[in-house]
Amino acid sequence: MRECPRLITCPFFNEKMPDKPATAELYKQRYCRDEYEKCARYMVFIKLGKEKVPADLFPNDIKRAQDILKST
Repeated sequence: MRECPRLITCPFFNEKMPDKPATAELYKQRYCRDEYEKCARYMVFIKLGKEKVPADLFPNDIKRAQDILKST
């Protein structure tokens, strides 16, 4: 199984979801393991760098990630 190289340091899980472990685990299963390239946060990170990833960007918010990528 491939895991996102940013999983351990991802601020989304470390700062936004510490009080919601069950929800965080669902996101991790879907967006952080195996097909992490589909994560909205990863998409922005890989193209624009970590400083351009909004703190409130959810892993499943692909439309917003695409909008961010188009606006640059």
